[in-house]
Amino acid sequence: MKLTIKPVSLLILTLTLFSNLVVAQIDTLRLNKYYFKKYWTDTKLIVTSPARWQQRDWAKFGILVSGTAALSLADQTVADFSQSHKTETLDFVSTHFLEHFDVQNNMIVISGFFAYGVLAKDKKSVSTALLTFESFALASLITRIPKNLAGRERPDNWQGYGPYTFKGPFHGVSFPSGHTTASFAVASVIANQYRDHKWVPITAYSVATLAGLSRIYDNKHWLTDVVAGAAIGTLVGNLVSHRKANSQLTVVPYGNSNFQGIKLAYVW
Repeated sequence: MKLTIKPVSLLILTLTLFSNLVVAQIDTLRLNKYYFKKYWTDTKLIVTSPARWQQRDWAKFGILVSGTAALSLADQTVADFSQSHKTETLDFVSTHFLEHFDVQNNMIVISGFFAYGVLAKDKKSVSTALLTFESFALASLITRIPKNLAGRERPDNWQGYGPYTFKGPFHGVSFPSGHTTASFAVASVIANQYRDHKWVPITAYSVATLAGLSRIYDNKHWLTDVVAGAAIGTLVGNLVSHRKANSQLTVVPYGNSNFQGIKLAYVW
């Protein structure tokens, strides 16, 4: 029996594990000192979140870790498959579009939301831009920790080392994928903010998934690097959006020219 590995399926599983049922959309953020203070409070929230996990949260984490470990058995197979199925069209799309979803294209998306929000006086669009930038910044920073500590070799290393080569701190930067982390950090916020428009979450996560798969296609990352990046980016994006699992009471940042604080949103 031939085993067929579908990387997209695991990315969808990752989104399912880190998705929640209820979320309040945010349309009250402004570019002021309270917004920058939010970076610090959200960083503390992210760092200390495991201390508040319930049994089901640890179960999800365990499934993700064990699933990723098991999937590592397919890392080399997926890498070989991607390198043996290259085409000129895919090369062009990956090189000229998907490869830039680290900083360049994500900044274009964020700037687009901000510019439209200012010109159209759309508070939700401005808030989305600020949230996505924060998510992008925090996720990119957080992912540097496992990336530098794990020291995993990339698939294209000249020594020909395989997926299980971990050389220790600062000797490899393959795990996790920074491009994928950044793309999902942005996509998850956009999906949260515009969840009422079904095509927006589908489009956002589809682009992020393609950006992640392009890293495998370009032989820059293993499949498990991409899965881990998707998990980190989605988790950070949801936390930055103050998304609460199965919760009806949600804390939402609020501010205008006369008042700064928070709102409590009850969703049913």
